[in-house]
Amino acid sequence: MRRPFLRATAISAVGTLALSLASVSPVAAEKRTDFDTTSVRPASGPEVTSTDYPAGDRAHGSVGRAGEFTFSNNGVASAAAYHYSVNDASCSTRITLDEPGASATVTITPTSDGPNLIHARTTDAQGRSSACELVYVFTVAPPADPVAYFPLDEGQGTTSTDVMDRSRTATALQDLDWTRGRVGARAGGAYRLEGTAAQIGGNSMLATDGPVVDTSGSFSVSAWVYLDELPTGNATAVAQAGESGSGFHLGYQGGDAQSWIFTMASNDGVPATWTYADATTPVEAGVWTHLLGVHDPDSGEIALYIDGVERSRVEHAGAWSAEGELLLGGGKHEGDLAHQWPGAIDDVRVWNRKVFDESFVGGADARSEVWELANRPAALEGRWMLEETKGTIAADASDHGLDATLNADPSTAWGQAWNNAIFAPGVRLDAAELEHLITEGPAIRTDRSYSVAAWVRLDEIDHDSTVLDQGAFSLGYEHAPGGGDWVLEVASEDGAGENEWHRARSSHKAWLGEWTHLAATYDHSLGRVTLHVDGVEQGSVEISGALHTGGPVTIGGSWSEGELSDPWAGDIGDVHLYQGTLLGSDISRVMLGYLPLS
Repeated sequence: MRRPFLRATAISAVGTLALSLASVSPVAAEKRTDFDTTSVRPASGPEVTSTDYPAGDRAHGSVGRAGEFTFSNNGVASAAAYHYSVNDASCSTRITLDEPGASATVTITPTSDGPNLIHARTTDAQGRSSACELVYVFTVAPPADPVAYFPLDEGQGTTSTDVMDRSRTATALQDLDWTRGRVGARAGGAYRLEGTAAQIGGNSMLATDGPVVDTSGSFSVSAWVYLDELPTGNATAVAQAGESGSGFHLGYQGGDAQSWIFTMASNDGVPATWTYADATTPVEAGVWTHLLGVHDPDSGEIALYIDGVERSRVEHAGAWSAEGELLLGGGKHEGDLAHQWPGAIDDVRVWNRKVFDESFVGGADARSEVWELANRPAALEGRWMLEETKGTIAADASDHGLDATLNADPSTAWGQAWNNAIFAPGVRLDAAELEHLITEGPAIRTDRSYSVAAWVRLDEIDHDSTVLDQGAFSLGYEHAPGGGDWVLEVASEDGAGENEWHRARSSHKAWLGEWTHLAATYDHSLGRVTLHVDGVEQGSVEISGALHTGGPVTIGGSWSEGELSDPWAGDIGDVHLYQGTLLGSDISRVMLGYLPLS
């Protein structure tokens, strides 16, 4: 739990908070150039009150949920401005008053749970200032759960249940189809495979009976979306209706823009003025994409995140409360339902607060809310345990059915390798015979976050060897005089139409003849490739614009100009491919033969 910085402040454990007010020293104050304290100055700073966040040690609201705070003159009738800061003693934010001594109400969005401190000072028309002192302490609850969450895992019927309020459902306005989703349902402590998603088409969409969030205040909305094809016009994944239009649209802007978009209107009427947070990143059909829109009345901005990366932030004034139904798969425009979504929608969430792009906790696996939404859970797209005893088919142990074909003699490939680290068999491949396994198509998108892992035992170190490859990435061993490294190679576009390879290497030389666990991740949100060896993080490298080239999964080699290259000499076992980023704790489980829990 993060705690705000308490400056020269003591908190009593009895009753309400007892505070020793911390003031800027006279010497420091005289050095300030933005206010004068050398003559008769205001005797005190402003008084602060809030009904959203009352003073005291009882927690209210939530991190990320904006509240209104009123500053009054506290007996200084000549007050021309108030200056305040939250959780530091800078008093750097200025509130200019319409008339001397007036009160002013501002919106503040807490970024820390627990006690939050407001320091403030008052200046008059001559620039004379009171001391910057602690004037208000309020306590903030931890980040709140969504106010509405539709996993869309029903897989049948025409309704979907809000798991945050099971009395609320979204009902299809016409027939509804279901398809394989990006995020699946959890069954107890079991691993989540992809579940179902609503397949929207024609004039269908889902609607609740009423609103789920006040669109004039802080709110965030997210969804996994999939376009069957690029629409010619606008398409809305999630909206909340008013009488004439929608308070917001999250989805796709057609026409010349052809971009992902989060947009809000200044009023519920015709015509309405729209503010667009849109992205310049290309929109692709046939790909699951995570969209997140955030409205922050404190900053007066709206922001759009795509796959965990902020792509647009713009100023927006005049937010209003849309009091109609939440719509999944469409919106409302000039009084009519419109902008139907041509594809699938999954895992829709709505918060009555700002979702943060920074972590609230420490630790090696700590990530922001934005990152978690775009990268978790990691979806198992392929697993080849390589425990066969005969034949030329290596079964895919995931539920995708992407079996691999063995290009080797089954009698020498199966039943020869034994991993004494996890007590499991594997496959043995002969590099001289170019032995390998290959699928009929790709398992993952390599331009989105992904993770790969395999147990390996290397018998030859005098040449490059690839254990796992899918066109735009290659995991294996890179030869060098005196001993080479374990390495993950990832391709990106260099801006001139050519591929540029980025390499994350082990911090030590590769081991000959020993079973070793290799795991690697591409984190699209952070633009980072990381290699792990035996569960320990090794090297990382920054990358932008990772490529997706398609092509099959190859176990035991890679491809160059249509020919198998860098064949593997030795044993391979338990190969995993995930869409999404595995954390260190996940990799530890995979190394032991288990699947991640989250």
